[in-house]
Parts: sequence; C-alpha cells; structure tokens
Amino acid sequence: MKIIFIYIACTLCYAPGMEGSLSLIKQVLPHMTPSEAKVANYILQYSNKVVEENITNLAEHAGTSPAAVVRLCKRLGLSGYPELRIALAKEVFSVAPLKNSPYMFDIEHASDINDICSMMIETVSESISSLRPVLSAKKIELAVDAIIGARFILLSGIGASGLVAADFQQKLVRIGLAAFAPSDPDLQIVQACSLTKEDVVIAFSYSGETNHTLRTAVQGKRAGATLIAITRIGANSLSKLADIVLLVPDTEALYRQGATLSRINQMVIVDILYSALVPRRKDAAKHIRQTWQAVSHISDSHDL
Repeated sequence: MKIIFIYIACTLCYAPGMEGSLSLIKQVLPHMTPSEAKVANYILQYSNKVVEENITNLAEHAGTSPAAVVRLCKRLGLSGYPELRIALAKEVFSVAPLKNSPYMFDIEHASDINDICSMMIETVSESISSLRPVLSAKKIELAVDAIIGARFILLSGIGASGLVAADFQQKLVRIGLAAFAPSDPDLQIVQACSLTKEDVVIAFSYSGETNHTLRTAVQGKRAGATLIAITRIGANSLSKLADIVLLVPDTEALYRQGATLSRINQMVIVDILYSALVPRRKDAAKHIRQTWQAVSHISDSHDL
C-alpha cells in the first residue's frame, strides 16, 4: 500500500523537467562538494530505499548532514528534498529501467559499418534523452523573451559550436530577426563591442572555456547586452558570466576524436528555441514563406 501511495503522489505532483533524476545526479556528481557527493552516491546506490526515507535518515545513512541533502537538492534545481523524493519515486517505480552508459562509444572497438551504425544511433539516442533532465523550461522561456525583444542578436561559437551558431542564425533570419554569426572569431569580439543593452549575445561553447567565445561574452556584457550561454552542465567560465544558462549534458570528454554528441545536443537546444520563437514572432509564417520563395530553385523564371 505504501508503494502505491508514493506512485500516485508522483503522478499528481511530479515536477516537469526532473524526468531522469538519477541520470541528472550522475551528470552533476563530478561538480558536487564532498558532502553532496556522499548523498548523491548513496541515492544512486540505494534509490529504492531513499523514496521511503526522511531527510534525517538519508543524511545519517549517507554519512553527512541534512544541510548537505538540501544543498544537493538546490544544485539539482529543486525546491527541497520532498521534490527530489517524488522525482526519485517516479523513476524507481517506473516500468522503464534506467540505462547505464557512458554515452560516447569507443570507435576503435567497432569491427564494421553495421557496428558503427548501431553504436552511433544508440549513443545519440541516449545522449538526447539525457538532455531532458538538465533542461529548464523557465530558462528556455527567459531566453525566448530576450531573443524576441532584441534589437540585434550576435551568435558566437568556434569550431563545431560555430556550426551550431550558424545554423541558429539562418533560422532566426528566416523569421525576420536581425542575427549575425561571424565565422571569424575576431569579428565576433569586434561585433560584441558595438552592442547595446537592447541586444543579445548567444554564446555556444561545450567546454565553457573557449578563449574567443569568452572574450566575445565579456565584451558583450560590458556593452550591456544580455548574455545567453549554451554550455555543458557544471561550473565553467562561460556559465558564470551568463545571464541565462541553457545546459547540455556532460556527455563527451573535452579531449575527444570530434564533437558529436555535444554538437547534436546544442542543435536540439537551437531547435527548441526556434520552435518556441515561431509562434511568438509576429508575421513569422509570412517571413518563412517569403524567404523560401526567394531562395527556392523551383521559382518561375519570370520571378527573377
């Protein structure tokens, strides 16, 4: 009867954005204090017991204090232990088992193309699924508000993150927003110097430590622009500078054979923002239709 009660409570009260709470704890674990990590490790090992424990018992079993439990909840973006307990209960009593992963596959162990196809599809699927627990609908809404009200939008990113910035730029201009994504890193910095408090900088950096992107962010902040950072979970220089931080999972090592999962997760964030912007942008449908007709290869010759 006790289990049934907890499950019903989860169904009614479960907070949006905390699906995959165990996965989120794993994501944040490397960035926790030692006392928070004790609680996290105990939860990961005994999650089925935690849903029936009060905060005092949990702290005692984890070898730490109730204050550490509260700090852990705050780090996860939760109001307190009751919300974490509800989120855990939903996951523990769900029929879908939690997958254990490292998300990135070892390409050296792929014997043929079929193996590579299977591993890539599986790891990408898992990585995108891991994005859901770290997404904040409130911060997405704040970012949309800032973008929709901006006079000018500067998108900054280098390498793979630069490709994501360029993709978002073409989406923004399709709905009539003034957006610029210079491919030259120095030009990104120069452009940031001329911004105002009416403008927005959207900085893409998985590591959060890319030199030119940080310099662009600093100059944009000095100019008074709103800074939106799209970066990995955990403290980094870019997230500390930003007014709004949109997180992606820490799914890849910073030293890797190439940006794969990090790029894809950033692209998903871009698509979410764009999908939220379209209904908010006046005459978006008109702009999309007009720009499609202007570049369409099937236009009639007399339109030229």
